[in-house]
Amino acid sequence: MVIAMRESGASLEQIAEAIGRTKERVRQILVKNTGTTRHGFLSTQQLYQLAGISRNQIIELYRDGIIKPAAEWTSGTHHYILWDSDVVSKIDDYYNKKRVCKICGKTLAKGRWVYCSDQCYKEGQKYKYKSAEAKRKHLKNIKEYLERRKGALSPVNLSGKISY
Repeated sequence: MVIAMRESGASLEQIAEAIGRTKERVRQILVKNTGTTRHGFLSTQQLYQLAGISRNQIIELYRDGIIKPAAEWTSGTHHYILWDSDVVSKIDDYYNKKRVCKICGKTLAKGRWVYCSDQCYKEGQKYKYKSAEAKRKHLKNIKEYLERRKGALSPVNLSGKISY
């Protein structure tokens, strides 16, 4: 039972509470029977290091239901999640299928998230690729800037003082 609980991701403390023994006794049982107290799962930190993406991206994939944890539990204010090692390949598959350059449509290399090259990045920053809302906001900002500049260039403002 101890080994099964550990392999399902339970902590030594959880196992100890379940069987009515101390955490140290649970550790001794695991070492005697398996040679280690380690389980075969990855922590979130190990997962994002192996996958080469940020912790926030791991959490986003988890919330979107793209990846599922092998085990999770809450202890006090902390939420713990353990992952199977095959989740790394699921993440790679997801990003290889979904991640394409916004400009040319090529698959993005590891470490690139929106554009495949600097040339595509420069092209993507052009006005024609902005959304309708972004274009409206941009035009509004330009209009406000020109009005401010027009007021600042007039030699006498409404108060009668000279402005430079």
